[in-house]
Amino acid sequence: MPDDSLDPDSLDPLDLGTLLSGPTTDDALTLADQAVHWLAASGVKIVVILVVATVLSVVAAWLLRRFFRTMVSSGSRLSHVAGSVIKRDPRSQKAAQARREQRAETLSNVARNLSRAVIWAIALMMILSEIGVNIAPVIASLGVVGLAAGIGAQTIIKDVVAGIVMLFEDIIAVGDWVDIEYAEGTVESINLRATQVRGTDGVLWTVRNGEIIRVGNYARGFSNAVVTLDIDAGADDEKVTHVLEQVTAELAADEAWQEPILSPADITGILDVDGTRYQRRVVIQTVPGQQWGVERELRARIRAGFAAADIAFAMPRFVETAK
Repeated sequence: MPDDSLDPDSLDPLDLGTLLSGPTTDDALTLADQAVHWLAASGVKIVVILVVATVLSVVAAWLLRRFFRTMVSSGSRLSHVAGSVIKRDPRSQKAAQARREQRAETLSNVARNLSRAVIWAIALMMILSEIGVNIAPVIASLGVVGLAAGIGAQTIIKDVVAGIVMLFEDIIAVGDWVDIEYAEGTVESINLRATQVRGTDGVLWTVRNGEIIRVGNYARGFSNAVVTLDIDAGADDEKVTHVLEQVTAELAADEAWQEPILSPADITGILDVDGTRYQRRVVIQTVPGQQWGVERELRARIRAGFAAADIAFAMPRFVETAK
């Protein structure tokens, strides 16, 4: 005969609820035990990995910053010793020191970013392993993925290689005023893929390193303050020469301008002449980045000197267009 005890109709409702809820409770307890066990083992390891990766990132950044700072100070001491043996212009030594600091800061930023990326990539692989992901096939397939990525990301690889070359050849550094064809202004940041330049109008230009064909760096060695003058054709050229020599000599003797000016002014003869005007040009060698201030001051003094000597500038020429 069939067992009536297994018939649901013959069971007490309380007993039926107990029978139905029993396996669910056991399963819940089993899952809870597994979760607690996983948290006690892998969960703690993941937390440790995250903490260690964070600490390593901070320590690596500190060590790299200290390394490049030491490099700058060592270079400064060597430059000071060399300058005491070989007499060098203190202003050129100061410019070289600023250049070393700029290059060290640029290399330090790139090295810190690279070390941070490597540390967290390793941490990610370790976390995936703790979660249960088999990373052996992932590591084995990195070669294939890298080949495919290299084919599909040739532009990025080109940018990275160009960035490495620019950094280690010291072509540009953070703080330089540069003209990189696509943008002109102050370099604000350099990484392995792109260079950011802040223009005079405040626009931040981002240029891929692989697209930089030529670089004009205004912050290397020295700069030239260049002032070209259009002078009235009837002016006495000897008087013009006298005024220009007097103005440039007074500018060079001014204590406020002795630091940015590196050499005496080069005053050219007549460059161009026509029926209404002729041209003269004044060139003064300056500390990099100071040429614009020297140009403004030189123009103002030349204008005042010409006015005092009754020398007229040429009127602008107008070209009539055909109707």
